[in-house]
Amino acid sequence: MKQYILALLLFSIGVVHAQTEGSGKYAINRLTVNSKNSDFGTAFYGKDKLVFASPKKGISLVNDVWVDNNQRYLELYIGDILPNGDLDNVSLMPGEVNTRYHEADVVFTRDQKTVYFTRNNFYNKKLARDEKQMANLAMFKASVNDKGEWVNIIPMPFNNVEYSVGHPALSPDEKTLFFISDMPGGYGQTDIFKVAINQSGFGNPVNLGWKINSPAKEFSPFVDGEVLYFSSDKEGGMGGLDVYATRLVDFTPEPILLNAPINSNADDFTFIIDATTRRGYVSSNRSGGEGDDDLYSFIEEEPVVFKCRQLITGEVRDQNTTEIVRGAVVAIKDVDGNVIEEVVVDEEGVFELPVYCDTAYKLEGSKEGYTTQSKSLTTSMEADKKLKLLILLGTGEILEQVEPVAAIEEDKPEGLPEVLPEEIVKVRPSTYVVNIEPIYFELNSSYLNKEAKIELDKVVELMNKYPDMIIESGSHTDSRGIFGYNNWLSTRRASSTVNYIIDNGIDPSRITGKGYGETQLINGCSDGVECTETQHAMNRRTEFVIIKM
Repeated sequence: MKQYILALLLFSIGVVHAQTEGSGKYAINRLTVNSKNSDFGTAFYGKDKLVFASPKKGISLVNDVWVDNNQRYLELYIGDILPNGDLDNVSLMPGEVNTRYHEADVVFTRDQKTVYFTRNNFYNKKLARDEKQMANLAMFKASVNDKGEWVNIIPMPFNNVEYSVGHPALSPDEKTLFFISDMPGGYGQTDIFKVAINQSGFGNPVNLGWKINSPAKEFSPFVDGEVLYFSSDKEGGMGGLDVYATRLVDFTPEPILLNAPINSNADDFTFIIDATTRRGYVSSNRSGGEGDDDLYSFIEEEPVVFKCRQLITGEVRDQNTTEIVRGAVVAIKDVDGNVIEEVVVDEEGVFELPVYCDTAYKLEGSKEGYTTQSKSLTTSMEADKKLKLLILLGTGEILEQVEPVAAIEEDKPEGLPEVLPEEIVKVRPSTYVVNIEPIYFELNSSYLNKEAKIELDKVVELMNKYPDMIIESGSHTDSRGIFGYNNWLSTRRASSTVNYIIDNGIDPSRITGKGYGETQLINGCSDGVECTETQHAMNRRTEFVIIKM
């Protein structure tokens, strides 16, 4: 894509879909400020003003017509938002932000002191061109002074003369900047990326991945809370560019196509919405408009509803050596045996599979040379829950296992919330522990090394966060050694962890320690079973069990 990325608006006839439950309900109106040319790309400027792009107006002494649509280059305009969503007092943005080239698609910080925007790669009065002499788009950051003028304009560090970068959007905490680009290595013509904003500047751009990006054009991101809205002309839409919504969670659900009248059989894009009033704006070149692209205001009458989802994460390891099995395939099937999705584990032997709540599934792990292992499970109704599973592949016969993941009636610690904070995980029925990295001990030792103390500091921090929390430090050994000695050693290890936590300011009445010796092995490496040193080390652990919240 080497044309103006902001106006890839090729008309495409499609079939308007019927209203779909959960895809939102909207009342929409075309603005009276639309012209015969292209008006699009709205952004809120505070609560009562709107910024948008439109071709230059008036007489020009230079050639500033964009040959792709025979309209003049775009400039940024600002107007007052009326109670009905229309605009009044529309004028050019003040200052020197508008150049002889394209400016469009902006986003402001909440304090209105910083703005990110898109223009042709024009900086220091020079227009940068690629090797084919195309002037791609670039993204810039500017400060907004007390007069509303944009000053101290600087280019983003990830701009590149060889590809386009544009369409900025900010996360609610303003720590992440979203944008689109056709930079190399993407999934399609244009993809959505994100980049971290920090005190020293910006991180490296990260592609949002195949669950959002497609072989087609992804376009105009906007973030409302944890929901990402964007446009795409991928297959399955109503025609042209269509607006989709998805949640920005660890496991991104399949994007939802918004209902008409937001979407039409033409191009619908640059969707934005106010988090409080639920009034928003969308641009479209649908029939019945004033000219080319037009601005529309809307009211959200019913929000988009996402189905309750969870995420299965896990590892595939060799049953005998416990080493990861690279190249293993994990398939998830429905109750009828139909494959829903199939993934290959990564270099660490890890896989992730999104699933729906309150649904029965079967997981199958396989690799050539191993016997396929199956696990059956039923998910609970707890939204956004992460299920951690371990698949062990062996060379002998392995029977199907039933994974106890379904929500069941159980004794929960007093005060435990229905939705667990990320610092707490359920490891067994009625057993909830502090979510830290395992604390392992050397053979025959209760000494706390540097790594162990780092994890124990996390326990102290959590107990300070929840002042009513009571926990038990449970210490475990491997099966080697005399049974009585293992009980004594695990008790010493539990005492070491408890003393460290107390020494760091926690009331002794809130933490107890217990040594379990070799009575709770996690991998079957009991007396008489030949195991590797790695397998034995997995049993030398300490868990912090929640007794009360």
